[in-house]
Amino acid sequence: MCSVINLIIADSALELIPEEIANHPTVRATASRRGKIASKCLLDASLHHSAMSSLPLSDRRGRPDIVHFCLLLAFDSIVNRKGEMRVYVHTIGDNVIHFDRRIRLPKNYNRFTGLVESLLAEGEISSEGKRLAWVENMSLPVFVKSLNAPVFIFSESGMPVSSFHFLKDSEEVTLVVGGFPHGDYLSDIKAIGGSTISIYGEKMMAWSVVATILCQLHQTMPD
Repeated sequence: MCSVINLIIADSALELIPEEIANHPTVRATASRRGKIASKCLLDASLHHSAMSSLPLSDRRGRPDIVHFCLLLAFDSIVNRKGEMRVYVHTIGDNVIHFDRRIRLPKNYNRFTGLVESLLAEGEISSEGKRLAWVENMSLPVFVKSLNAPVFIFSESGMPVSSFHFLKDSEEVTLVVGGFPHGDYLSDIKAIGGSTISIYGEKMMAWSVVATILCQLHQTMPD
C-alpha cells in the first residue's frame, strides 16, 4: 500500500513580472502602490491584463491564485498532516518550488503573494536556520524522473478512473496536476512516461482536481 504521495502542481501560471512588460504603465502603477520594484512583483492577470496582451501564451500566465488555492488544500489535508505527502510547484518558467512540511502558508492572498515574490526573487525562504521553501531550475520531466516513483498525470483526456486502486501497487507515487487556467500541459509529458488518467471527462480547475485527489487519498490510504 502506498505510504508516500508526491503531489506536483505543474506548468503553474506563477512567475515574477517579465522584463518586457516591467515598464508598462499598468505594471508600474501597481508596483508603485505596493512600494516595490515591478520585476520583483508577481504577474497577476487580474492586475496586469492590459500589459500581458503582448506576452506569449498570455492566456496561460499570471494566475498565482490557482497555486494558492491548491497549496492551501494540500497542506491542510489529512494526508499531509499524517506526513504522507510531499508538495511541489513546477512553474511555467521551469522552476520547481520545494516546501518543507513545517511551512505555514498564508491564507490571505496578499500575504501569500508577498511570500512567493520573496521566494522567487531570493531563491529560498528560511526561518531559524531552516529552509522552509526553496527553488530549483528544472524541467518537469527531469524533476519527475528524479523522484523515481510511478507517475500518474491528471488530464481530462486521460484514461478514466473511478478509484485510486493503483495506489496499492507502490509504496510511493507521483501525482501531477496542471496548475494553469486553460489548455493542456506545455511540458513534454510523453517524456515523463507513466500513466495519464482522468477523474472526470471534462475540464476541471486545478483546485477541484486537488480536492478530489485528497478525498480519494484519505479514503484509500491506511490509517
